[in-house]
Amino acid sequence: MSDQILPQDHPHAARLENGTGTSLAEWTDRLDAAGGRDLDHTAIARMLVERWEVEEWWAQGVTVAYEQVTGRRVVGQSCDGDFSASASRTVPGTPTRVRDRWDAFMTDARRDGLGLEEPSLSDTATWRYWRAAVADGSRVSVNITAKDEGRSTLGIEHKSLETADARSAWKGVLGEFTALRATTSTGQGDR
Repeated sequence: MSDQILPQDHPHAARLENGTGTSLAEWTDRLDAAGGRDLDHTAIARMLVERWEVEEWWAQGVTVAYEQVTGRRVVGQSCDGDFSASASRTVPGTPTRVRDRWDAFMTDARRDGLGLEEPSLSDTATWRYWRAAVADGSRVSVNITAKDEGRSTLGIEHKSLETADARSAWKGVLGEFTALRATTSTGQGDR
């Protein structure tokens, strides 16, 4: 692939070391010595579990970081070579009200500009969803849940992006949404 990153410069190096008790630099050395550069993602993760008894959750994290350190993938890239974007914000309102505001914010013109098709809305006991297919075949999911009294967390997930550059668009859209909310008065239903 491209752009290698040094283990100590990896954005999750400290978290991985805290979770496994071993530095990412040491994991890189161990995996290199065990032939990790010739193994696929699944084989590397399995080796971490079987040989070094790393918990599966941490084995996945170490494997992804190792693939990024060795240049097999860049930060944000899946093992299939595509990218995903995610962004979240805590906003005022119940999950239903936040989703209603999001749905109103995502006008036909805004959806057209983002290449989004007509959205579908669904609910569970604790979550509200706003999902849309994208013209390029990928999908966007907006997931909303209550955070605390009067506030909710709105998270956007866009999977199967073709480039890393496409990831930044959603942070901008979410910024516009929260800025719009900040400039309008709070309605009675959000209290």
